[in-house]
Amino acid sequence: MIKSKKNIIIAVSIFVSLFFSGCKSIAYKSYTQVFGRVESVNEARYTSYITWKEMDTIRYSREEVRFDSKGNSLQGFIYGGTNDCGLVVISQGLGGTADSYFPMIIFFVDKGWRVLAINNTGVAGSEGNGTGGLYQSVIDLDAALSFVEKSSSMNHLPIMLVGHSWGGYAVCAVLNYEHPVKAVVSFAGYNSGSEVFDELGKTASKLYNFVKPQLRKIEKQRFGEVTQLTAVDGINKANIPVMIVQSSDDAVITAKTTSIYAHREKITNPKLEIIFNDGEKVTGHERVFGSIRSREYAKWANESWKNYYEAAPNATKLQWAKEVNFDKTIANELDPNLMERINEFFVNAK
Repeated sequence: MIKSKKNIIIAVSIFVSLFFSGCKSIAYKSYTQVFGRVESVNEARYTSYITWKEMDTIRYSREEVRFDSKGNSLQGFIYGGTNDCGLVVISQGLGGTADSYFPMIIFFVDKGWRVLAINNTGVAGSEGNGTGGLYQSVIDLDAALSFVEKSSSMNHLPIMLVGHSWGGYAVCAVLNYEHPVKAVVSFAGYNSGSEVFDELGKTASKLYNFVKPQLRKIEKQRFGEVTQLTAVDGINKANIPVMIVQSSDDAVITAKTTSIYAHREKITNPKLEIIFNDGEKVTGHERVFGSIRSREYAKWANESWKNYYEAAPNATKLQWAKEVNFDKTIANELDPNLMERINEFFVNAK
């Protein structure tokens, strides 16, 4: 969930106004539109993320695979195809693609892990008219794990899950199913999609509670019993090592309300490990796994671009990046201590 909070608030506002205008069918459409398609990064346009053409594609070569999820053919990429330490499955955040996690993919491949990064329904090379909603990520991860279990080249490897936001929910909620997962790391994951919608809905309109039953009906029609799956229930049911990483200043999945961390007292799994970033160590939402240097660099870059654009309104990001010698390596740098801790966490869980 990288860029979706504002869009969901807008969509709920539209939904409320249309509902009270009697346009329930249009209200349903507004729900659908907010979860529209997310396309691959346009390589011709500048982005602060590392793109595939900027990767060492020989050292980090990848194999495309496809699998079915509720009638849609989804796209996944396998990296480190000869690595046998285990399989790390990465579940993406909403608003990005699997390619948004190249630094993490590189880290795990270098540590000897094979990596499967998936594009959920409606994302990049995966089929689907849109991303569906806040429960779609667990449906797609369930399908991906079923694919792995049927694959003779992967089903012998111990499976570890890593997810961010939308994916942070998925990697825990999917534990409600019977998959042979050994350990999980959830970055800024939420406990329930409905809880997130409720929080953003109340922000969007004071009338939200009046339309809440209709929203629940839409969720039920779209996702069925999946709407009953919570991250906490999955963590408790699986009883495997689970690491929750949350920041106190996360404005998207908040530490006090919608996050898995906010529900930690309900977790009975004795193998739970919590990393809570507070004080000078706050990481926000999008950069919850980033280094301190990357976060400071992002602040500088945002201010630099703002000033540059104000002085030259016709300027492009590419022009700015070339002039200030923007360094993508620093901008996307992972927290080395956190990642080493996660690697050890996975090794011990094998």
